[in-house]
Amino acid sequence: MANRMKTVTIGNLSAGAALERADLELSKVLKNIMDPNTSAKACREVNIKIKIKPTEDRLAGEVSIQAVSKLAPVTEHVTQVYIGQDVTGEPEISEIIQPELFPEFQGDNDETSNITPIKKEGTNS
Repeated sequence: MANRMKTVTIGNLSAGAALERADLELSKVLKNIMDPNTSAKACREVNIKIKIKPTEDRLAGEVSIQAVSKLAPVTEHVTQVYIGQDVTGEPEISEIIQPELFPEFQGDNDETSNITPIKKEGTNS
């Protein structure tokens, strides 16, 4: 009786390793899609790479299975800064706080409400 080789498919190769790896990457893609910090319009990818390196006599080979995903990056956050110099001439920057973006910095609608006055020594004001 002749020894029959089993037909290999992507589904049964290495007991399903290719599909298992693709499923793991697909899970990453789905989490990335649900992340509100990423673009809803960006395309995500899952790529499966199967490499087969035959032996010199071509009777056997080594198979490598890899799955990788390409995710949407976290959307960039933009802010604005003032650029200038301090009293010693060293460069410095100061962030421009936009109250509509950072409600925790809003005061009582007074432009100076987030400024703490410096008290002179020996005075009550």
